[in-house]
Amino acid sequence: MDTSLAAGGRNEDRGAGRDRRREFYRGYDALLANWYLLNGRIQEDILVLRDKLHEELGRWRPHLPQPDWHAYADRLNMIAVRSSRR
Repeated sequence: MDTSLAAGGRNEDRGAGRDRRREFYRGYDALLANWYLLNGRIQEDILVLRDKLHEELGRWRPHLPQPDWHAYADRLNMIAVRSSRR
């Protein structure tokens, strides 16, 4: 097996994970910047999402797959869309 190919695949996975995390945190920061403009239900949704992510990150170990950042980013985007419709 060519180890250079295996390492390259791992680096691409890390890059994709980094991009997903960045997308999540950009959206999270944008919502937090407008926290006091959001209604109570949307604030609660953000807190629930944050707590679930913290729990998952607390259980995560380096030998396990990373949390599904894409799913968290998608959920956060749905919350952001709902907040803009108010």
